[in-house]
Amino acid sequence: MISKILSGAVIAGLLMAVSAPVVAYADDAAPKTKADCKKAKGKWDKATKSCTLPK
Repeated sequence: MISKILSGAVIAGLLMAVSAPVVAYADDAAPKTKADCKKAKGKWDKATKSCTLPK
């Protein structure tokens, strides 16, 4: 009984450790298209085809 509880806690801890960084960085992604960049009020760089968002 105790071993099942401990293994469940270990699995839950591993899942949280793996999923937390993914959720934390989900909002940091810059827009990928010029139109999305303009909507986000960012600055589009033609040379690198990337968007820089204001801070």
